[in-house]
Amino acid sequence: MAILQNCTKAEVYDSNGALLCPATVQSGPMDSILVITPDSLDHREHDLFRIVFYDPVLGVLTCRCELSAPLDLPDHMTSYRCEILERLNQEQRRQDVKIPLKMTVMLHAAYQPGDPMRSPEIGIPATIGNISAGGVYLRTALALKEGRRLWFDFKEAGGTIPLAAEILRVEDATIWGQRPLYGYGCRFVDLPTRYESQLRSFVFREEMRTRKRD
Repeated sequence: MAILQNCTKAEVYDSNGALLCPATVQSGPMDSILVITPDSLDHREHDLFRIVFYDPVLGVLTCRCELSAPLDLPDHMTSYRCEILERLNQEQRRQDVKIPLKMTVMLHAAYQPGDPMRSPEIGIPATIGNISAGGVYLRTALALKEGRRLWFDFKEAGGTIPLAAEILRVEDATIWGQRPLYGYGCRFVDLPTRYESQLRSFVFREEMRTRKRD
């Protein structure tokens, strides 16, 4: 279990890459790994599974696994002993996958003297260009400098994720003949583990969907 000591969330796929169900991860006796799934999953229908573990330290770890020793749990859940047979892929935090998006969010930033405008209570519209579990690229009319912090709610990952970010770079994103726009390359800060796992899951699913389309 040492390689997944921080992991609490996973997704179970069949050998062809079809998503079967979400899962939670716990440690079992003698450092074993327990994967808890809805009882609708029948492990006897598949010899092996592809399981994607979302670990806040290791990142996204994809493994070929065998599930055994089912144990019925309350609330229509089942616990399985999970044996990792092979590591197929690992995307570490410093190699976070970026996915393109075209999504509008309401951006907030604390006012500082010298700012050309104040962010209203509802925020300033901003467009997400791409996002990863580690950061985001935004375009907005709100003028800010490197090092400033901003925040917004991201609502596309199965629930609202409050995201705070620090601006690492500023670009001129103005389209000729239109009002000034600024492009901000940001890294997320103070992101709780549960939200990071939720965001990683969203990014992974969107990347898989894009690969299937291609």
